[in-house]
This record gives sequence, structure tokens and C-alpha cells, in this order.
Amino acid sequence: MRVWGLVCGALCVVAPATAQDWATRETCHVERPALFEEVFPAPGLAALETRATEVLNGRGRFWQVTAPNGAVSHLWGTFHASDAAVLRLPDPVKATLEASSVVALEYDPVFPTRQAVRDGQYVAGQFNEASDPFAAVAPGDGPLDHLSDEMAGWVLDRAIELGWSEDADLILSTAGMAGIVLGDPCEDFASGVLPLQDDYLQLLAHLAGVPVLGLEAPDAFYDDLATRDETARAIIAVYAAYLQPQADNRGRSTSIALYGQGRIGLMQVWDQAFLRSVLASDAPLAATDDYLLNFRNTRFLDTAEPALKAGGAFIGVGAFHLPGANGMVEGLRARGYEVERIVLPGEAP
Repeated sequence: MRVWGLVCGALCVVAPATAQDWATRETCHVERPALFEEVFPAPGLAALETRATEVLNGRGRFWQVTAPNGAVSHLWGTFHASDAAVLRLPDPVKATLEASSVVALEYDPVFPTRQAVRDGQYVAGQFNEASDPFAAVAPGDGPLDHLSDEMAGWVLDRAIELGWSEDADLILSTAGMAGIVLGDPCEDFASGVLPLQDDYLQLLAHLAGVPVLGLEAPDAFYDDLATRDETARAIIAVYAAYLQPQADNRGRSTSIALYGQGRIGLMQVWDQAFLRSVLASDAPLAATDDYLLNFRNTRFLDTAEPALKAGGAFIGVGAFHLPGANGMVEGLRARGYEVERIVLPGEAP
């Protein structure tokens, strides 16, 4: 889910920045989420709201899922951030999770064995495999060669901020570079201290004694993209656009406000308009969504189906996984499940 990228709109500024110097505590902090109309790029908020009405299941974060055998489970759309407004779960959501028989999340980051702890310190898929990685990248084949110099600079700045060297584009594989840009610079401040909402769900499950089911393996991203360089390049382009320096936190505030209102379809069409304004093409987003959303939705459903048939499952995945013809809601319906939205306090009807 690309929610963290929805922070620019018309407020991004093209200005020199070292690493993520623009991502200050002040720029990142949102005290009280509110909608700012000026953050929406052309064609503007009114037109984007109209487009959002065409997004199938575009409103709603919480859904009841009833299997053909009558077993009842729930589906929740998460926001990958640690902002207080994001972590304050609605009471019905928290109560349902704590009473569930299993909590299914995108992946389970808890190492199952000591060997997994050791293996987890090194993700082979991040790196070039040649004995001399600097010689492995032919001109034009580097993970950033498809970007403008400015956008490549944003990505390298991000890599350096995360502890990589200035030669990161030579050392990292294309999939490895795609993994670098997935993280939100605004989460750097509280990394390892405050949980993202998904991690908070895992903590609540742990405290309630509810087992956690990972819907895919933790290293699935690198395994999947090892032979999909073009998909990885598309992901890099999309997330590079999100690294465009920002002037203030109005975009972030607006994205959190829309999430709280359950207006996920509007968030998606805003995302599309913003990326079109930066990349001048819909192709990178289409390829990114085809993998990050569509492909993974099918895998999520395949993994979750036994728990759904048993009932009592709580499925928490990024909110962008829910809407659309290829979204989780329609995917469940196509498999014979009845899926009904649960309107939460503060959400749009």
C-alpha cells in the first residue's frame, strides 16, 4: 500500500535537499488530521471526488466477511504509519481483533527459529550476485538509470540516509533498490520505538494471545522481484516520486484525515493524479499496482482462505488492497463470500 506517498499534491517543492533534510519532525508530525483542498493536483478535489465514486468499494475500512458455510470473519484496511491518529483504532475494530481466533497480516516479521534470526540479518535478494558487484551493472542497466538525474538523486539520498554508501546503485540489485524506497522518511524518527499500525495490530494480537498468520513470507518481495526487473523499476519510479521534497505537512494531514473517513477510493485517485503530474505516465503505477496490489491480493486470499472457512479470522492489510475490481472485497465475493461494510464512527457514509 502506498499511503505514505500521499503527502505532496501541489505542496511539493523542487529544491535542493541533502538526504531527507526536508522530512523534519515539523513536516512529518500531524497533531489533528484535517483536509486541505489545495494539496490536490489537477483536475482538483471536486473532479477527483467524482472519479472516486467510480472506484468499486471505494469507501470503508472495516468489512464483515461471511463464508458460504456461515463462518464470520473480518477484513480491516490498515495505514502503514505510526501517527497517533492512525494508531487510535476504532473500538469495534480493536474489540474484534482481540476476540478473533487468528490475526492475518501481510507478513509475520517475528522470526520463528534461531536459524531464521541468523538468516534474517542478510537478505541475498537485495544485492548484485556477482563476486565483483561494481562490474555487474552494465551502462543503462542500473536500478536508477530509468529515472531523471533529479529523481535518481532523491533515491540515492534516501539510500544514504538509511546507511548505504554513495555507490548504492552499484551494490544493490534492482529489487534491493525498490525495497529501499518503500519506507516512509517520516517514520525514521520513531523507527524501533513506535509501531506502524500493522505492527500495532500484531502487538495487540500478542497481548490477547491470538496467533498471527503471515499472508506471505517476509522475503517474498525480493523473491518475487528477482526475475521482475521491470516491475522493480516501476516501483522505484513511483516511490521516487514520493521522495520529492515537501514544504509542510498539509498533504500528510489530508491523507490521514481521508483514511479516518474511510474514503480510500479518493485517496487512490489522488495518488493517480499526483503520480501522473510527476511521472507524466500511468505506466509505472499500473505495473506497481499489478504486483503490489493485484498479484499479492490473490496470494493473500489463497493463504487466508482456510482461516476464513473456519471463521473468527481478523485480516489486516493495507487499505489500498481493499477497493477496486481486483481488490480484496471483490476477490472474496468472487470466491463465494458475503462481504458487508461496517460503517465506523467518523467515516463517510
